[in-house]
Amino acid sequence: MNARCAALCIASAVRSWARIRDSRLPLLLFLFLFYFHMLPLFALSSLFLSARAWNNGVAKLPPMGFNTWNRFQCGINETLMRDTAQAMLDLGFLAAGYNYVNLDDCWHLQDRDADGKLQVDSSKFPSGLNALTDYLHSLGFLAGIYEDEGTATCGGFAGSLGHEETDARSFVDWGFDFAKIDNCNSGDYPGTDAQRFSQWHDALKKVQADTGKMLVYTLVKWQGFDSWYWAPQISNAWRIFDDIQPNWGRIKEIINKASFIGQYARFYAHNDLDMLEVGNGGEDLSLNEERSHFTAWAMTKSPLLLGTDLSALSKEQIEILTNPEIIAINQDDQIAAPVQPFFWGKNLDGTDDPSFPAQYWSGYFQNTSTTAIMYLNFNDNPVDLNFTFDQSPHLDPDAKYAVRDLWKHRDLGEFAQFFFDAGVDTHDVRAYLFRKV
Repeated sequence: MNARCAALCIASAVRSWARIRDSRLPLLLFLFLFYFHMLPLFALSSLFLSARAWNNGVAKLPPMGFNTWNRFQCGINETLMRDTAQAMLDLGFLAAGYNYVNLDDCWHLQDRDADGKLQVDSSKFPSGLNALTDYLHSLGFLAGIYEDEGTATCGGFAGSLGHEETDARSFVDWGFDFAKIDNCNSGDYPGTDAQRFSQWHDALKKVQADTGKMLVYTLVKWQGFDSWYWAPQISNAWRIFDDIQPNWGRIKEIINKASFIGQYARFYAHNDLDMLEVGNGGEDLSLNEERSHFTAWAMTKSPLLLGTDLSALSKEQIEILTNPEIIAINQDDQIAAPVQPFFWGKNLDGTDDPSFPAQYWSGYFQNTSTTAIMYLNFNDNPVDLNFTFDQSPHLDPDAKYAVRDLWKHRDLGEFAQFFFDAGVDTHDVRAYLFRKV
């Protein structure tokens, strides 16, 4: 299929040159059209250039689980963690694939002990962190923890800069499986961000050599986002934008950013759109918007980390978060690449518009005969959707496809050359699988 795409791109560019030559139009117009027709090939080549990723044996697929920050911030303790794990088990989240239960900031003290080690806040975790991870593991979960590659965490607690190997050993000794490393209070570091975060990468390798244990390593580097250029070589996931907020405006901003960097995602290396806000929005996030938010995160193959009070979720919200057909795309173990835009819809293709991102996205699922399609309605009114097969590089314009709606859980029939679906509600989403007949 890659060779086919290259051939189609080149042939299309040659046809444009023939039309321009015959009509004596300016060379500048040819150059513009050549660039337009060759964009898919350029994207394909960038995929190969970014294919190298750090295979550390963990997080081949985007991690799924729970993180404390979005809903609880510093209001955490061992009772909350145990209750959350039990709720995840009871509500079907573990069965759906959410197997990490992660502490974020505020679990420890501001000062290290006399040996330079981190100190657990015993008022929050009186039984210690080994007891917590043992409990999580006994239920079938994995356990995650937080630090910061600065002198202090974002909450003002002891940071990890200069103590990476010590902290990595502590995390392994305490039984953790996942480390999130943040970006606060790092202004005095003399090197690059890549060099700074590589210190945790190196520490994890050293600890693995001694203990046999490797942690999932996700990093949060904000301000001048560029992690996708260097983080795949040192980590399992990297944040792509500012902190998420439980409102439609911020979710659109993150989707817009994701529309331009899908080619950097690989197995073991994932664009992180940030933790989920389903359940936190109140009046600022409708059910349609929560469904769109979750679908976009899942199909762009971001880590999926719940970030709310699970006991307060509605039946409809749980159904959104546990949709097995959407999660299957996120957890595809055959195709690493996420869905990417093939038609912007309202805007011109390639438009960088945080208020109205790309609407039509596609990518392979399991093999090149099956294509996942996502449509996002950013309009403030219901609309119909339609596209031709030749618009997507992941569809064969000469083939017939059987189409399944992944939210209605219904087969829609067979389609050739063109697809139409009516009545996409305001700020809602449609997701489909197209299987070549």
